[in-house]
Amino acid sequence: MNFNRQALNAYKKLIETTDLQEGYQEFIKLFRFLRTELKKELPAYDFSGQIVENNMDFAYFQLTDSELKAKGIKIQVVFVHKIFRFEVWVSGYNRKIQCAYYEKLKTQTIPYVLNNNPNQVDYIIKKPLNESLDLGDGFGVLNIIKASVLESVKYIKSV
Repeated sequence: MNFNRQALNAYKKLIETTDLQEGYQEFIKLFRFLRTELKKELPAYDFSGQIVENNMDFAYFQLTDSELKAKGIKIQVVFVHKIFRFEVWVSGYNRKIQCAYYEKLKTQTIPYVLNNNPNQVDYIIKKPLNESLDLGDGFGVLNIIKASVLESVKYIKSV
């Protein structure tokens, strides 16, 4: 099996000449902190067992409650690495659910970004958070994410 030598060499150079590894480890500490603190502050919600790190495309964890679960809905706190931004996603447990919600929402004006391809992308709606968040202020980030989660939950339960 052959692999892209150029990409592997670029990765090696980044590791050798930058603080990429240290920065990534610090990001993971922040993301774990957010999950742990949200779980403490939102005891009515069930949180997924772990943080999912998806090849530096995005990292996420998810939560739900009994009402959302009955609707086939979960909330995901997502960090998109390429654009270095937190987002809160409302997702279906499967594509059928996502498509059904898309059909309900596609003709409405909504305060979220609506996924225009629910068969391919893993959210129904999303709320991108301010890209200029001070990531060094963990509790500040936590408060913004918590507010966005609760706002998203309230909205989707009303649909």
